[in-house]
Amino acid sequence: MSLLLETTVGNVTIDLDTDGSPQLVRNVLKLAKCRYYTNTLIYNVQPHRLCQLGDPRGDGTGGCSIFGLIDAVRSNLDDVRQSRRRFLKSEGRALTAAELCERGRLVASEIGGVRDTVGSQLILTVDGGRSGEGLALDGLVELGSGGGDAAASAAASTTADGQQGRYLSVGVVVEDDDDVLGKINGLYCDANGRPYADVRIIRAHVLDDPFDDPDGLEDVLDARGVKLEPPAGSNGNAAAPRLATASPAWERPPEEIVERRIGADVALAEDDANINAEEQEEALRKKEDKSRAVVLEMLGDLPTADIAAPDNVLFVCKLNPVTDDEDLELIFSRFDPNARAEIIRDPDTGDSLCYAFVEFTTKEQCNEAYFKMNNALVDDRRIK
Repeated sequence: MSLLLETTVGNVTIDLDTDGSPQLVRNVLKLAKCRYYTNTLIYNVQPHRLCQLGDPRGDGTGGCSIFGLIDAVRSNLDDVRQSRRRFLKSEGRALTAAELCERGRLVASEIGGVRDTVGSQLILTVDGGRSGEGLALDGLVELGSGGGDAAASAAASTTADGQQGRYLSVGVVVEDDDDVLGKINGLYCDANGRPYADVRIIRAHVLDDPFDDPDGLEDVLDARGVKLEPPAGSNGNAAAPRLATASPAWERPPEEIVERRIGADVALAEDDANINAEEQEEALRKKEDKSRAVVLEMLGDLPTADIAAPDNVLFVCKLNPVTDDEDLELIFSRFDPNARAEIIRDPDTGDSLCYAFVEFTTKEQCNEAYFKMNNALVDDRRIK
């Protein structure tokens, strides 16, 4: 089961621990479904160890479980912290000694280190190493975020002799092509651990959810303006994942009480001001394409996000419907006598879809064909 966190510094994909901590994972998935994490801050960073996220107030004192959110909506509470169902019990799989030292571990978070106060807040390790090096959660008994007594801490229990306690697993990062963890680890922070440039969870995308929705979730979706529709082609299949067609559009959560700082994306843009507009646009396109590819891979539409077409295959479009494979092979044989062409056709009617793929023996032959045949006239159509 997977969750994609879209942040202002890139995307990370998290494989959730549904077997070890089913209730904690269910809580996170349902909150994400309600867009509870939309534009929330990564409000505390401890270099070489971890970052804290998931608090809409932005100071470590807020947040709630999905049941607290449902209760707040149904009871018309002004503040979700007034809900008697605000928290979950601290129950789940404890990280092993080796996992405590690992980078990319997602851990349940409590308020002020008080047991059974698990809500929406999470801890993500941003560095890792061997035991004894003091990285990630290794040797860490209590987490201080600079937020006072109410600061969030990892869901953990300590032994009577003060030895390292128990940290409850939620998931682990399996894809971080944008080096999000490295960027967060390198942020400049104030004395309380808050980054000087705001890094936000733009949106948490649920890629797979095996759990039934709790009673009252539809009320929360309506109250927060979230609309979910089945994907095209699902043919009414109730088991098909529903996609959000509308969600909250705020730049920061209404509950946020901390001062607003410059966004990390703005800061990065200022650092890159020397890059010309064309390079910025190209970099943005590549980032968007990569994000879409990762989502398509998780949905099973692509075998891998890094898949790419062979460099000796030419894509040809805007063909005349009367053009056939033999015509194209004859035309492109001037570049490679062994060129092979395949026009893509409708599987039902067999009619040409007006585009094709031409395979050459070498990359150089393919490049020559592209430069000399682009916009050429074939059967009264200028091909591209």
